[in-house]
Amino acid sequence: MNRPLRYAVVGNPISHSMSPKLHPQFAQQFGIDINYHKICPTKKGFYRVLNDFFSSGGKGLNITAPFKELAVEYADIITERARDANSVNTLVYSPDGIIGDSTDGIGFLRDLYNKQIFFQNKRAVLLGAGGVARCIASALLLDGFEVYIINRTQSKAHKLAEDLSHLGHIQIYDKQDHIDLVVNSVSKNGERFLSEIFFDLNATAYDLNYGDKAQTFIQAAQEFTTQQFDGLGMLIEQGAESFGLWTGKYPDTLKIHF
Repeated sequence: MNRPLRYAVVGNPISHSMSPKLHPQFAQQFGIDINYHKICPTKKGFYRVLNDFFSSGGKGLNITAPFKELAVEYADIITERARDANSVNTLVYSPDGIIGDSTDGIGFLRDLYNKQIFFQNKRAVLLGAGGVARCIASALLLDGFEVYIINRTQSKAHKLAEDLSHLGHIQIYDKQDHIDLVVNSVSKNGERFLSEIFFDLNATAYDLNYGDKAQTFIQAAQEFTTQQFDGLGMLIEQGAESFGLWTGKYPDTLKIHF
């Protein structure tokens, strides 16, 4: 009898992660037997935990905060999108070494277009300049958006714009108009920036947080935008991309339920 294929999500804290409810549903679509669990190491013990996992036959890992940049250093092979994002949220075992990839950006875009939103201007304001913001900015630029950054620390915003300038038009937000998408990547108080943005009449607000953590921003955005979404769809889509990298099989995300 074949043993289940072993996967896990690594983060600290990790108790809130919905990935263990997500990936078994993906596997069920293809009749694949998997064991998926949570791992909560310290930063000091992060590399040891990864070594133990892969040396004992583990096939793939999801990586979440605060380890995505450390995972870049751990991987033997880095994809181009992970390099641009300077972030790895997916590690894949291969005979040639551990592959590090970033599925956050493509997961975000797929969820956006699953919702069948038309962006006339393709002008996006990104709130925040941290690790996940970098992933989203990269994806938006590659999709042809102009990206404008609002961040409490200007130096971080300038650094992000400089690092990603080779991908397209990205700069600090300076009262540009006809903004048809605002993306909140900060954990709290992102709503305070909404009144500074000159929105298009049919603008969309998207909070990368989901559930209760997104409600304050979503409710505040109703005054400025016509559509508001949280990040649950992105969570599902980035997970589906990870599952595809591990198994070569890409699940139907419309069949997922929590």
